[in-house]
Amino acid sequence: MFEFRSYRPPDDAPDRTAANALLASTVAVFTLHVQRLPLWLSLVVAMLVAWRYLIENHGWRTPGRMVRWAMVVAATVMVFNQYHSLLGRDAGVALLAILIGLKLTEMRAFRDYVIAVFLLYFFTLSAFLFSQSPITAVTASIVTVATTVTLVRLRNISVLAASRSLKMALGLLLRALPIMLIMYLLFPRIQGSLWALPHDAFGARTGLTDRVAPGTINRLAEDDEIAFRVEFDGPPPRPDQRYWRALVLSATDGRTWYRSRGSMDGGADWRFRSHGPPLRYTVDSEATGKQWMVALDMPALPPAGALAGPGRTVVARTPIQKRFRYSMASYTSYATEETLSAAVRAHALRTHGPASRRLRGLLREFRARPDPVEAVLGFFRDQDFQYTLTPPGLGDDPLDEFLFESRRGYCEHFASAFASLMRHLGVPARLVVGYQGGRWNPAGGYLIVRRSDAHAWSEVWRPDRGWIRVDPTAVVAPERIDWGIEALHALSAQGVVPGQLGSATVRALLTRPWMTRQWQALQLRWDALSTTWNRWVTAYGPESQERLMRRLGFAAPSWAGMAIGLTAGVTAALLLVSATLLGRRRTRDPAADAYSLICAKLASTGLQRRPHEGPLAFSRRVGIERPDLADEFSQFIDLYIRLRYGPDASPSHMSILQKLARRFRAAPA
Repeated sequence: MFEFRSYRPPDDAPDRTAANALLASTVAVFTLHVQRLPLWLSLVVAMLVAWRYLIENHGWRTPGRMVRWAMVVAATVMVFNQYHSLLGRDAGVALLAILIGLKLTEMRAFRDYVIAVFLLYFFTLSAFLFSQSPITAVTASIVTVATTVTLVRLRNISVLAASRSLKMALGLLLRALPIMLIMYLLFPRIQGSLWALPHDAFGARTGLTDRVAPGTINRLAEDDEIAFRVEFDGPPPRPDQRYWRALVLSATDGRTWYRSRGSMDGGADWRFRSHGPPLRYTVDSEATGKQWMVALDMPALPPAGALAGPGRTVVARTPIQKRFRYSMASYTSYATEETLSAAVRAHALRTHGPASRRLRGLLREFRARPDPVEAVLGFFRDQDFQYTLTPPGLGDDPLDEFLFESRRGYCEHFASAFASLMRHLGVPARLVVGYQGGRWNPAGGYLIVRRSDAHAWSEVWRPDRGWIRVDPTAVVAPERIDWGIEALHALSAQGVVPGQLGSATVRALLTRPWMTRQWQALQLRWDALSTTWNRWVTAYGPESQERLMRRLGFAAPSWAGMAIGLTAGVTAALLLVSATLLGRRRTRDPAADAYSLICAKLASTGLQRRPHEGPLAFSRRVGIERPDLADEFSQFIDLYIRLRYGPDASPSHMSILQKLARRFRAAPA
């Protein structure tokens, strides 16, 4: 049923050198994807590349048609089993990878090799579906040059030196560069940026969720992925003012806090009294696949194109599936002027289940104090509560166990316990989740906020001030607010318990060695470069294109105007490239130059080559008329014919031919 046939290349097949160059280009292209492909798939492709190498260099048999079809079916089944689909970014790229490997095993004619090269071009392009970073762009450019060198060498011109093949490949790419830039800048864009990613490109994203339970946010503590960057019109706010509001959670089942239906989380009433001027800033948010947007507490108004969400949050009209840039203004000192309806108040006081005996006794102590908020914060501060990155698990009554037994937790433990205590004490309370802090990047002049900066805090209702922020974490572990989550990681590694040391001691402990500081500075410079790249290249969308068209003189750019500009630009680029090609002098053949030189030397002795005389005929006549020159000239002619007409010449032969022509000496007869 299955058959293997010995490999016999057809007449138009590239030579072995070009075929090996194709295999090398395949390996180079696959380096762009090897970290994203499953291990089994990488091994299968490596096996197929090795098989083709043995076919080309050791005469192994090529698989027959039935074997190839069996491998295609098996590959398709394996990819489907891995991704449960054959569509989308991940499954599509994996299927393309394994089909390229299978294509290598069946190549015979010249067209098969060319198809394989163009599949490699397409596979290189697919790397940008995963990342559009400068590193990806540079690596893809290098791989594209290598693939183009392979394309140059395919047409049985492997006698060219490697440097000359590289020069020809670079020449082809440089001539295409102006057309590529014009297409990139002027091709009409409907929506999105340079890369509109498929739906499954966001399936693996993690970050804030709209349901918070003990242990939810601390799982992000080790996630160093960047959530967003912020540029301020003036100096940045103090660390204790960097509360980035994302979601308000007012419903709870005793363990989990989540968003309420309707307007129970607070309406879109943004009335407030500001204390001081607004702080203006611009946020560069990474793609999240969610609709909520972060805003410095408290935002003055939603940005253009966004909506006012419940609890003074900001909501995008559609899920954020690409990098998103928006400008806002916020007040870090304020007092809200909202009204609390009876329904919202009752909802903000709702508790889950009766209080335990121990909790009822504690609540009596709190009620005896004039200010319940200060009473609870003092309880957290004075008792043996500790902020830890590895809190213990909680049982069926998490509030009671946290307050009286474990007393170890992350920000969501303290925020949810505080809000629950406030509700038991008759004070409306809710949970707010977002981010706190951020790291300043002096190289780019912006603040970097990572997913590990995710934070939860509480808000309580005061009749005279409305909803006010209360962060119990700041009482237990002020280092988390003043120095950020990275500082807590560093202190925890040194065995330091947060909240136990003074500011000067903490600063000394956080002082890093010189090499570490230099490495971190280099990372910040790289992030600044990547941010600039993202802003001007990958984020080039309809708005950026419209601004460019206006600068080019199109007062009201339309599709027709952009089409005209695109056509005119491409035409001009093609004419320019054509002019440079037509204006260039024809490249001289070094073999012909060497032949002309040695013929000129013979002519100076009186032995002139006749116009109709070919190399072999001239060599025979030289042997008859000048026997003393016959051997040397015959050696030159044999090598000359091999270079001009033979298939197995190498670049080293050209050097030998030129040396023979220069050293040839013909004295007059």
